[in-house]
Amino acid sequence: MKMNQKTMRVLPMSILLGLFAILTMNSCSEGVSIEDYIGVSKTDPYDPSKPVTVSGFTPESGGVGQQMVISGTNFGNDTSLVKVVIGGKEAVLVSVKSDVLYCFVPSHAFFNDGAVEITIGDNAQGIKEQTVVASEKFTYERKMVVGTLCGYRNELDDQGWTASGTSFSEVAGFRNDGVMQFSPYNHNQLFVVYDREPNWEAAHAIQLIDLETETVTDVLSPSMFNNERMRTIDFTVDPYAYNEDGTKMQTGEALDEDPDSPTYGLVIPTYFGDDLWVQNATPDMKKWREHLIVTVDCHNDQYTAAAVHIVDRDPTTGEFNPNSPHRLLAAYNQCNGAAVHPINGEIYFNSYTKGEMLRLDMDKYWKTLDPNYILNNGTAWSPYANQNFYDPNTGEENGNGAFQLLYKIQDNGFECQIDIHPQGKYAYIVVINKDYMLKTDYNEKEKRFTAPYQIAGQLGQAGLDDAVGTSAKLARPYQGTFAPNDEYIKEGRDDIYDFFFCDSGRLGEKDEANQRMGSTIRVLTPEGIVSTYAGGGANTHADGLVYGSENGELRDVARFHRPTGLVSDLTYDVVDAAGKPTRIFYILDTVNRQIRTIGYEHEDETDLAPSDEPVNE
Repeated sequence: MKMNQKTMRVLPMSILLGLFAILTMNSCSEGVSIEDYIGVSKTDPYDPSKPVTVSGFTPESGGVGQQMVISGTNFGNDTSLVKVVIGGKEAVLVSVKSDVLYCFVPSHAFFNDGAVEITIGDNAQGIKEQTVVASEKFTYERKMVVGTLCGYRNELDDQGWTASGTSFSEVAGFRNDGVMQFSPYNHNQLFVVYDREPNWEAAHAIQLIDLETETVTDVLSPSMFNNERMRTIDFTVDPYAYNEDGTKMQTGEALDEDPDSPTYGLVIPTYFGDDLWVQNATPDMKKWREHLIVTVDCHNDQYTAAAVHIVDRDPTTGEFNPNSPHRLLAAYNQCNGAAVHPINGEIYFNSYTKGEMLRLDMDKYWKTLDPNYILNNGTAWSPYANQNFYDPNTGEENGNGAFQLLYKIQDNGFECQIDIHPQGKYAYIVVINKDYMLKTDYNEKEKRFTAPYQIAGQLGQAGLDDAVGTSAKLARPYQGTFAPNDEYIKEGRDDIYDFFFCDSGRLGEKDEANQRMGSTIRVLTPEGIVSTYAGGGANTHADGLVYGSENGELRDVARFHRPTGLVSDLTYDVVDAAGKPTRIFYILDTVNRQIRTIGYEHEDETDLAPSDEPVNE
């Protein structure tokens, strides 16, 4: 996958001061304290007539932000005359004495074979420079770091939204809450849908972030959805086989045994694509199976408000664009989100009004698109849930029977989204406005999720506490993504996935304590342990805030500001020791107006210099 992942710069002074304060209270190596490297008044100045030597350094390996001590002679006592370069990158120098200096390993220090180079003096000041290289090499260990893929925010925040098709290097926007999803068959295509919150301006188009062409394009206008409040986006894959021009491909014939079908009892052609077809189909054949699922938040007292739309590819271009066929898939009331079961394909969506969760049987919908069904005047699809309910307890079916009312989440007015485990075993219900999460297990026999139970956070109690289960505190949790954990795989666990999610925070509250909540990426383990994965390092920033715009090391350096969208993927930009792709996360960081990344450092990255100052809104 081609990428333009921009990453961290040298540690900013605000971070350095914070780290330095911490280090004055902790030893940097066994039996040695930081005071041993400070106290320049007790050491000799640099003598240009004498050689500079390096006898060694410790540690011999590490990553960005690693503390390093270099021993030698004639280093002097003036940091302005000292330059340290590690692996081709200038290090952050903390202090110097005649026989030892102390610094931080910079980012991307994997060039020049890890050479450690010290220059003392300044020719411009008439002080003879001497450069010496240590005999040993430093082994740089790549770390997961936060970077920026695209987007920016200027001082006045008046950069607005750039035109459709703008390149990563110039694009602006990304300013509202939103969520993201990859195209199932093409992970170079990442789609974003924007809510109107928090700016409540005119709704913005659904966008395509193209990781191959490095452009951001508006693909679906809000007018396609009657300018309603859009909330989430997902993909569903239909069961049919296609030719490259988008027409359905006949794959066989069979006896129609469905008594509700207009061709019941007849031998009819079939158009289904099995695993073998998927294996052999070209990308231009498989893409026609993809359909966008877009939820809108509408209300009426009759419970017939638009909830879930389905969008097909434009039959002329094969892309999602303003000419794409689209229709109302489900209507109910105040839908906040929908998700597709990854194994069986049914869709789950909620209703904010009464805190309900509903199930939609997509097999019944796909049947209405079968050429035989259409040819024989089958009944048109009815999207109204309250006219088409199926009761699993009695077997009673109204209308098409495609909808089930599963359960009440907890109470009225629960704003939530659902994130389903990659193997479909369970799902997390992220309750955005109540600062907690529920878990719902999957009944494989009945193909439905069961009544949920609390798994993380406390109802209505926002905070940043990392802990187990309900002892943890969350702050406006938003979109999440499952990612496999290599340690779980090695241990042979049944569930190998951690759940990473945005804790978007309580932006805009007048209470100072609330201003410090959230704006982090957190992780929930299968055992229910919540910890902060990236951002939130208030103690290592001079302003003491958890939110900001810095790139770099995950906890002490990087900060976010109201992140809401989060997806993960694999990238070949950096491979592991076995040559396999490594994990990368993409984050919609709304107040910073950027798409951020979390991934391993790599040689192609370009330094980016975001402001040291947090951006307020």
